[in-house]
Amino acid sequence: MVLLVAAGFLLRPAGTPGTGKLESRTVSTSNQADGAAQHNEQPGPVPAVDQLAAGTAPETLAHYLAAASRLGAPPASLAGTEVDGELRADSEGNLIVEHGLRRVFDYFLATLGEEDLPAIKARIALYLHEQLPAPAAAQAWGLLQRYLAYDEALAALPALDGSVESMHQLLRQRSDLRRAWLGQAAADAFFSLDDAFDAYSLERVALQRDDTLSAAERRARQQQLERILPAPIQQARQQMRAPVAVAEQVEALRAQGADEETVRQLRAQHFGPEAAERLQQLDEARSEWDSRYAAWRAERAAIQASGLAEEDQVRALEAAMAQHFSEQERRRVQALDRLQAAQ
Repeated sequence: MVLLVAAGFLLRPAGTPGTGKLESRTVSTSNQADGAAQHNEQPGPVPAVDQLAAGTAPETLAHYLAAASRLGAPPASLAGTEVDGELRADSEGNLIVEHGLRRVFDYFLATLGEEDLPAIKARIALYLHEQLPAPAAAQAWGLLQRYLAYDEALAALPALDGSVESMHQLLRQRSDLRRAWLGQAAADAFFSLDDAFDAYSLERVALQRDDTLSAAERRARQQQLERILPAPIQQARQQMRAPVAVAEQVEALRAQGADEETVRQLRAQHFGPEAAERLQQLDEARSEWDSRYAAWRAERAAIQASGLAEEDQVRALEAAMAQHFSEQERRRVQALDRLQAAQ
């Protein structure tokens, strides 16, 4: 898996727990340095923060709850989805700070651009109010304010120069910002899996750039790195790799002459019977398409070699394409033909 580095941030593969989004959204708050100093680690429940952005609209939960009554329909990207993450409070009504809370925040914040930040915060305020007792909702709201402030501070970090040392420095700076804005407990709850994957990714980069290692040594160290990844990340990586691994097994079975029932059973073992049936239907549709496209290419070649006048060839080709493909499919055929011609 290739490590991507962009805009000064490590990008994680889709599906990795706690990841899948560029970590910084670059939102607007103010007084970062003063705010960070005020929010170091504190024992007990996370305190609510009522007024973080001085000189702007009130940042209270009550203000955004009132604004929520004027919201329209959710953004299109949220249609048909459920809120990711979970919110929990203890027996005394205080917030339990865990990774699911960050996922709730990110679920709504991912729509930035479809909606402005005040509208997103109003939706979050309403969700916190509906899902948590009052003390926990206020504590979660305060943590959201600090999470957004951390995000902006993160965006202000200098860009990487591509060296392993600069990436190490970025991780240290990012860790310091998290503790300053969120406190150690919340920073660990929100980002422990991210930190583990970032450390793993950075070690992979160092291994790839270490010219003193043989290929066998590099593979052995890579395997050792993967074994010490947290279990949720290992499981996510296995799930990501499963379709490719099964596809390779299917290809090998077919090369050995296995029938389609054997292929179906293999897929059902890994993905379940319904998914196996859908994959079988996809195979059949792909095979049918390949047959039609091969017939079209043969007929096209025959028309082009027929000696017909150019205008007659054009009419014959149009008729042949209409015979083999629907209007929507013709655009795909034309794209494939251009690709074939360019090779």
